[in-house]
Amino acid sequence: DDGPYSKGGKDPTGNDVALVSRRQSIPGEKKQDLKDEFRGVTIVELIKKEGSTLGLTISGGTDKDGKPRVSNLRPGGLAARSDQLNIGDYIKSVNGINLTKLRHEEIISLLKNVGERVVLEVEYELPPTTPDNTAAIIPKTLEITLCKEGNSFGFVMRGGAQEDWHKSRPLVITYVRPGGPADREGTLKVGDRILCVDGISLHNVPLSDALTILRQCSQEAVFQIEYDVALMDTVTNASGPLLVEIAKTPGSTLGISLSTSTHRNKQVIIIDKVKPASVADRCGALHPGDHILSIDGTSTEHCTVMEATQLLASTMENVKLEILPVHHSRLSLRPPET
Repeated sequence: DDGPYSKGGKDPTGNDVALVSRRQSIPGEKKQDLKDEFRGVTIVELIKKEGSTLGLTISGGTDKDGKPRVSNLRPGGLAARSDQLNIGDYIKSVNGINLTKLRHEEIISLLKNVGERVVLEVEYELPPTTPDNTAAIIPKTLEITLCKEGNSFGFVMRGGAQEDWHKSRPLVITYVRPGGPADREGTLKVGDRILCVDGISLHNVPLSDALTILRQCSQEAVFQIEYDVALMDTVTNASGPLLVEIAKTPGSTLGISLSTSTHRNKQVIIIDKVKPASVADRCGALHPGDHILSIDGTSTEHCTVMEATQLLASTMENVKLEILPVHHSRLSLRPPET
């Protein structure tokens, strides 16, 4: 994998050309030392059939300016389907052989000739202790059922209890594999926490133990997950209709169902239900009972529920909804003097 690297050179004026692509690819060692406190270590075991590959691309080595790290996971490959590796993870050793002093070619050769059982010592970035955004959030919990495929449920998790308590984190989802069981079920998102599986609490459990528990689960397991919902002051304090813009991945649904209600002797389209942990629930701006006044600029004034639902289904990545929050529609039904 020589992709991210280019040979150093000088421009015609004799100045060294900055290797921007290389810098983005691997942080320098000095910077790395500072970040060690934010790193955890896990052991990944892969069993490959004779003649097959791991489906793993490693960059770095002593001659490549940076620690060996996972730069690509081939979709459908053994490493990707194991759901134990993320792009950007550092590989410290392979079957007990330390990689820090090896050149790029030696690392590649070692991985190619490693045999059927491959044990990788992996250093990964710990999930942040607090959510990135400074906005107020409230955690909610939900139970979901996932079916196992092979040995995995289709997501990578990181964190868990560590000997150094500063490094202990909840078990956080860092990747949901496209097309895998968790992705098809549709609830889990990156950043969600796994609290318990089949009644077994994962609180204060090291990552390795949590992975063992998941492997020992039956084909169908019930997960209790914790996810964040944004607290929208704007919605609570709104003095009238609001324009809510929501970003969602193409093909996914918002997670709201519609019905009709009567408001001031007119039929209006309202939100009937909000699916827990859906895009709509997490954004914190939509609630059952809210009036939907328009969908992507199209007024719902003369729409049937069916037509409004169709409008919602045809929305693209950015959905614009004009809503009248539920507390307003209730307030306006009271006598004017109050």
